[in-house]
Amino acid sequence: MTASIGNALFGKISMENFNRLSSEVADLQSQISSGKNDPRPSADPMRAAKLSVVTEQSAAVARFTENSQLATDRLDQADLAMGELGNIVREFQQISIQAANDTLTEEGIAGLRAEALSLRTALKTVANARDTMGLPLFAGFGSAEPFAEGPQGVVYRGDGGRPTLRMSETATLATGLNGAEVFMSVPTDNDGTRSLFDMVDDLIATLSLPLQPSRPDHRVPNQGLFTPAATRDPVNLTFTLTGPDGSATISAEVMRGTPAVLRDAVNAATPGTGITARIADDGESLIFESRGDISVSNFIQPTAGRQPVASFVALDDAFVPNAVGVVLRTERMSSSHMVGLFGDAVSHAAAQRAEVGALGRLAEDHAGVLADRKLRMDQSIANLQDLDVAAAITKLQQLLLTEQASQQTFVKINGSSLFDYMR
Repeated sequence: MTASIGNALFGKISMENFNRLSSEVADLQSQISSGKNDPRPSADPMRAAKLSVVTEQSAAVARFTENSQLATDRLDQADLAMGELGNIVREFQQISIQAANDTLTEEGIAGLRAEALSLRTALKTVANARDTMGLPLFAGFGSAEPFAEGPQGVVYRGDGGRPTLRMSETATLATGLNGAEVFMSVPTDNDGTRSLFDMVDDLIATLSLPLQPSRPDHRVPNQGLFTPAATRDPVNLTFTLTGPDGSATISAEVMRGTPAVLRDAVNAATPGTGITARIADDGESLIFESRGDISVSNFIQPTAGRQPVASFVALDDAFVPNAVGVVLRTERMSSSHMVGLFGDAVSHAAAQRAEVGALGRLAEDHAGVLADRKLRMDQSIANLQDLDVAAAITKLQQLLLTEQASQQTFVKINGSSLFDYMR
C-alpha cells in the first residue's frame, strides 16, 4: 500500500515548518541584538537552573552589602559620639584637678561649677545621640530616648542589647555599643562600677553648697570638738583617727543624741592613738584630747550621699561652745578621689571608642569580602546570560539557508500538476 499526501495537507505541514523556522530566526535575531541568551527555561533547562541559583545568591549579596553600608554609617556615627565623649570626660578630669587646688578662689570655684554644669548637658546630649536614620545610638534595641532625668539623677531607660546586622549567611555584626555599658558601668579602682552621670553629679556637688567649703580631713592641736551630722536614724560612721601614738580606724553607729557609742569606740582605740574622748556639754558632740596633734580623715558613711558627715574644730584649754569648725565630707567626695575617678572614666571612654573602631574595621572587612563576592557573581551571571554572538550568527545563517531552501522546494512542488508527472 502506498501512502499519499494531498496538496492541502502538504501545504499545512509546510506552513507550520515555515512558521517554526521564522520563529527561530526571529528569536535568534532578538538574542543577537540584545547580546543575551534566551531566558526561558525551556531553551536550556540546565543553564536556567544555574542562573536561578546564582541570581538568588547575587540578591543575597546585595542585601548583605546594603547591611554593611548601614553598619559602617552607624559605626561612624558612634565613633564620632565616642570621640566627643572622650573630650567631655577629659574636661571633667581637668575640672577635678583644678578643684583639688586649695588656693582656688570662690570665683574660680563658681567658674568650674558653671563649666561642669554645661558639660553635664553636653554629656547627656551625646548619650542620646542618634544615627542618620534617626535611631538612638545607645538605646540597645529600643527606639526611645535612652537617658532621662530621674529623682536621683540621669537614669538609663534602654535595654541591654546591641543592635546587629547580618553581614553574610553565617556572620552578624554589632552596629554600636550599649548605653548601659558606656555610660552606666564605668569600672573604677576603688568604687567598683559607677555611673558616669553619678560621678559628674558628685563632682558638681563638691563645687556647690553645702559640700563646697568642706574638707575630707582636718588636723587640730591637743583638743578638738567633733560633731557628727545629726541623723534621726542610726547610721554607721567610719573614719581614721590619728594621734601622737598612731592611727586607728573608728567605726560606730551614730544618731542624734547618742554620742556615747562613738565616745566608747574612740576610747577603745586610745592605746593605739593616744586620744581620749568625752561628751561635750551640748550632749551631741565629743571632745577629743591628746598630748599632740589630732587628725581625722577617710570618712565613710554609705547613707551620707552628697551631704557633710561631721565637723571638727580646734579648742583652746578654755572650752569655746559656739566655735565653728571645718565641715567634713566622705572620702568618696574628696578632690583626690574625684581625680582618680575621672582618670578611670577617661580610660573607659578610650576603651569603648577602641571597641567601636574595631567594629568599624570589621564592617570594612565584610564590605571588601562582599565586593569580591559580587564581582564573582556578576561574572557567573554574565557567563550564563551573555550570548556567544559568533556561534549565534553561524546558526542564524544556517536557519536562513534552511528557510530559503524549504521555501523554494515548497514552491516547486506546490506548482506541479499531474501532467508534469506524466511527461
